[in-house]
Amino acid sequence: MGLFGSIYVGKSGVSSMSHGIGVTADNLANLESTGFRGSRALFEDFFARANTEAPPYDEKGLGSRVKDIEVLYNEGPIKQTGQPSDMAISGKGFFTVSDGENLYYTRDGQFLPREVEEGRMRLSLPTGYDLLGWICPEGVDCSTITSGDLTPVEFARYINGQATSKITIQMNFDTSKPAEETDSNLFDLWNANNSPPLEDGAYDFKVDIPVYDGLGNLHDLNLYVDRTSDPQVFEFLIGIPPEADPRGTGPYSGALMTGRIRFGYLGQLESLEDLQLVSDVSGTRTPLNTYSDEGFPVFTVDFGAGPQQIALDFGTRFNVANNTWERLEDHASTAFASPYAVLNQNVDGYPPGFFETLNITEDGVLQISYTNNQTFDVARIPLALFGSPDELKRAGGNLFKAVAGTTPEMIPPGKSSPGAIFGGALEGSNVDVANEMVHLITLQRTFQSNARIITTADQMLEDFLRQV
Repeated sequence: MGLFGSIYVGKSGVSSMSHGIGVTADNLANLESTGFRGSRALFEDFFARANTEAPPYDEKGLGSRVKDIEVLYNEGPIKQTGQPSDMAISGKGFFTVSDGENLYYTRDGQFLPREVEEGRMRLSLPTGYDLLGWICPEGVDCSTITSGDLTPVEFARYINGQATSKITIQMNFDTSKPAEETDSNLFDLWNANNSPPLEDGAYDFKVDIPVYDGLGNLHDLNLYVDRTSDPQVFEFLIGIPPEADPRGTGPYSGALMTGRIRFGYLGQLESLEDLQLVSDVSGTRTPLNTYSDEGFPVFTVDFGAGPQQIALDFGTRFNVANNTWERLEDHASTAFASPYAVLNQNVDGYPPGFFETLNITEDGVLQISYTNNQTFDVARIPLALFGSPDELKRAGGNLFKAVAGTTPEMIPPGKSSPGAIFGGALEGSNVDVANEMVHLITLQRTFQSNARIITTADQMLEDFLRQV
């Protein structure tokens, strides 16, 4: 190899090191880029075979060149941000995002809720790419979803109110009060012309139950309880204020349902008896024969927004198949010698509400909360898992694309999964400043050495030409 060959060898080294410095510079420039994956330059010798020279000079090194720019996929540090919509992946995997046509993969979890059309919102990156996930069907436990079609994660900005359809109430009925000598039926004592329709002393205990109509408006339902002549039986009446009854005016306006509750000698709930619906304001009563799918008695009420059916659960349900009542041990009412008390009360239904905040669980379940204190699971965010780094290529903007013919495995995140998701946090760049500075110094010295080869060969040529 002559002097000119040495110059070209030095030039190859200068060019290779320049590429390497560019890679290091890019790493350092993205030190604060969310989810950024650093790279490193890999070099190889540039080799040629020359048949014009005798061995051992038939194989000549012609310098170096960049063999590959390798992306480093080691995990970056996770930083708490306090922003609920931020997400960080701990472990393996990528978020899947889309521009509406193509799929991209990223570790950047800086998602923001944005309104895409009136009343609908999506989680998207600031650049507009929509986060994709598995949508949770209504009534399905979102954490059990492990596969499905990937669609943009979308939720309602505003939800309508929902009418109450079930009242669950667990009570203690006071057996310390003596049984009545004769039954003074609550229904017979009801007088819609009075305010209240049942006078004090006509009953032992009253519970005001808040319920919602079909428009989400809040109303009070009244439950009256009294002893009977049977020590093991209590009677109850359910009603609303007579002036709120759209059925009209009459002596029994507001009365909706009557019945009795039977307890065993040890205070255990046994059954409901003599259940009757008040059909009209004149006091017509009909036996109740309508039960919910769960076996709870159902009555109808109208607050002006239309009739709605409400199931009543005291802790027992009717088994239609064998015509018996079954006690629900976890919330059955009791009858002990202690004061009347509501031990547990749960009423479904809610008023309208606007989107307030969101939460992402470790299992990747996205929960949306509204101003009416309602929370819904809307989607589960899967992680895209690739078998090899060679199956990904950079697409810019902290995004990657799968190489042609490659399809990642979509896995549900969680503790037993290769990756988990943390809400309110972001993954930082995986660039190590100390390592990059060492690389930079090494590349700089190598660059200087190759540049010195060029200047040395140039000086030798100049000395030679001076001798000619």
